[in-house]
Amino acid sequence: MASELRRMILWLPVGMGIGIAFYFELVEEPSLICAISPLPWLIVLISGHAGRAGLPALIAIWAGFATSLGFSAALIQTAVNGVQMLDYRMSETVEGRVVEVSRSASGAPRILLRDVTIYGLPREKTPRAVRVSLKPGDTVPAPGDRIRIYASLSPPGGPVEPGAYDFRRHAYFAGLGAVGFAHGVVVPVPEQEALTATEIIGTWVARTRHDLSAAIRQHLPGPAGGFAAAIIVGDRAYIEEADAEALRTANLAHLLAISGLHMGILTGLVFGGVRLLLAMSGAFAMRFSAKKLAAMAALLVAAGYLVMSGSTVATQRAFIMVGVALLAVLFDRPAITLRALAIAAVVVLLIRPISLVEPGFQMSFAATCALVTGFEAIGDYLRRDRAEQAPERRGFGRRIARRVGLYVGGLVLTTILAGLATAPFAAYHFNRTAPYGLIANLAAVPVMGLVVAPSALAAGLFAPFGLEGPALKVMGEGILAILSVSRWVAGFPGAVGFVAAFPASVIAAIALSGLWLCLWRSRWRLLGLAGFAVAAVLMVRSDPRPDVLVAPDGRLTGILGPEGRVIDHPRRRSFIASNWLRRDGDPAEQSDAAARPGVERDGKAVLAHLSNGSRLVVLRKAEEADRFCTERTLVLVFQGKAPRGDCKALGALELSRMGGLAVSSDGDEVSITPARPAARRPWSVRD
Repeated sequence: MASELRRMILWLPVGMGIGIAFYFELVEEPSLICAISPLPWLIVLISGHAGRAGLPALIAIWAGFATSLGFSAALIQTAVNGVQMLDYRMSETVEGRVVEVSRSASGAPRILLRDVTIYGLPREKTPRAVRVSLKPGDTVPAPGDRIRIYASLSPPGGPVEPGAYDFRRHAYFAGLGAVGFAHGVVVPVPEQEALTATEIIGTWVARTRHDLSAAIRQHLPGPAGGFAAAIIVGDRAYIEEADAEALRTANLAHLLAISGLHMGILTGLVFGGVRLLLAMSGAFAMRFSAKKLAAMAALLVAAGYLVMSGSTVATQRAFIMVGVALLAVLFDRPAITLRALAIAAVVVLLIRPISLVEPGFQMSFAATCALVTGFEAIGDYLRRDRAEQAPERRGFGRRIARRVGLYVGGLVLTTILAGLATAPFAAYHFNRTAPYGLIANLAAVPVMGLVVAPSALAAGLFAPFGLEGPALKVMGEGILAILSVSRWVAGFPGAVGFVAAFPASVIAAIALSGLWLCLWRSRWRLLGLAGFAVAAVLMVRSDPRPDVLVAPDGRLTGILGPEGRVIDHPRRRSFIASNWLRRDGDPAEQSDAAARPGVERDGKAVLAHLSNGSRLVVLRKAEEADRFCTERTLVLVFQGKAPRGDCKALGALELSRMGGLAVSSDGDEVSITPARPAARRPWSVRD
């Protein structure tokens, strides 16, 4: 352990992550005074007493500092965020300034409004940001426009079932206070107050991105234009759903999100190109460091790309990671190391602790950690091989063959390592796997790096002179090749695998085991393999899927039948239904699931039989509830009071606090698990 002490810095973000996870699992919001909890640990570390206390004490103090630092960062972010959320559903006129235009899952245009006024709602109760889906065919305003529209609004929803993704918590940290859909038409209105400098800059950036997206799609109509707009300015609204699904199935969806791959390719091209140009002048290269000047140029381009791509969380994370690497070059340090990755992770977790529970953070850092560790392991071999095979001992043909072999081998190794590292997280968050992802990435990633990205960079350089057309055309051909690969791989038999939801303890065990293997250098790192065995045991012993799932308002019920979950309506609440089926590991569409046998109806009541013989009755209204109230029956009434009798019953008041629920057999009893967490946190629904 003493020999590994200098690698303890690598465990700082891990400890912070544990502290952040502990914070988000609390039932009650802690006092803000807890934000000073890292100070005592830091004082002990700085004073030098920790080193004299012995190795175990030093490790314990270091762990205490790391976990308390993460806990404090999450507490402070929550306090600073302070988002006002809508308290109840309403239909009212909304006025605000458009800051973003996107599309919903159904393809409808969608706008994000800030500086919001909701007529009839006091200012102190009005959310700062509202997202509204427009009617198909409506005029879509541009970013920066101030508009007025009549819309139905509701608070952001919570999990669709117990343990599912908490969209309400996500909305809280995204600054989103209400969501809804429009009934009326968009009416432009003039600005009543002068904008601040920050608002003026933000509006200019948003409008410029909007105009760039339109110009790109004008030069590249069809699927290529939508793909190009997504990877250049972060506008994913024009990706056709069939193409998006093919990319997901082929494990190529990461090419759409502006993340580490895009930022790395762009900065790599700029760094290499600028360094090559500067090195052409021998006198300049002798007086100045071309390498450091190239790093500065790449850093500036990365910052510009961050701004013009929309500054999404994934892009911010990629910029921080690239920035750490380029700053390491400026200070003559190795650019790509686990230490640099740890620094990037610390910065991300300090700035945005909520990132810890987001799939993008988990997958990007898991992939990068596996890649750096893997290439560190073979680095010594490559250095010895380079030293033994001096250039003068090899012919030109052999040198070219070796470089091609190294590129192909590196691409294969990169794809395998990244795929293995991210597969558990993809299965946990998205309940799917991509068995042929290696084939798709080996075919598509070189096209992205050698054709699409250089062409995009060339188009950006030539655009001020009106000469971007040829570069965009080459880029479009590369994009069409990538889409062809995705459709080809998506057509393979069994191209996508489906995984039922499993508990968070499994993914936590996998993550900690992987970190143990990657961060230590001694042989005791192999103890991490035991953690994977623990994860497997937890997976096997996890609870089965609920017998019955009920939507928050009772208007949709999903019952496990002989052919899978039966949805009691073919179209209603499609978002909830698709999530239920996905978490079952079921590829069926809602309409197909609704046609399965297993649903019983008695008038307006939905009836289900559980595996232990108990009966469940779901009723929207309480008129006929009494006749169903018999022994071994659970009656749910979503409008009105619970019936009295021999049954177990829940009325509207109890159900409104649950936010949807799961019903399972528990021996001879029936267990009910609410979807809404019992915690009372700033983002929780107020009773």
